[in-house]
Amino acid sequence: MEPPWQIKPVEIEDIDQILEIERDLFPKPWDRESYENELTCEGSYSFAVTLAEPDKCSLVIAYICFRIVMDEMHLFKIGVAKKWQNMELATCLCQESIKFASEKGAVVVYLEVRISNIPAISFYRKLGFTMVGKRPRYYPETGEDALVMMKQINEIKCIFNSSA
Repeated sequence: MEPPWQIKPVEIEDIDQILEIERDLFPKPWDRESYENELTCEGSYSFAVTLAEPDKCSLVIAYICFRIVMDEMHLFKIGVAKKWQNMELATCLCQESIKFASEKGAVVVYLEVRISNIPAISFYRKLGFTMVGKRPRYYPETGEDALVMMKQINEIKCIFNSSA
């Protein structure tokens, strides 16, 4: 049985739903302009996991934003609506995005994560990321350090209905 969701490129009409998730998850959420810029920036990609609701528009339940620069993927944002967490959506969304980046020529993925965000660090480690450095006072609103994590891209497989 196929899952009731799909991965699709983010469109301008998805931003309001993404902003709702963003405000619920992050202490310093991105604003509308940031997401609109990502949709038009060269080398930038954003995908959403959507749930088809009968007689309604698709419901965004997760999203990811990243850029591909030369042979590197830089993961900027990933979020899963609280109601849909712990269902492997973030894992499949990351895996599908890394696979997409690999097809575009990326061989490595980088990201920054708050040093205090233990659940995210654990999640990235489960995906094969390793810590490669630290950015002191990276987050201006708190002065908190960021860990820099990276992953070499290998063949990635995820059983997921993807239209990305």
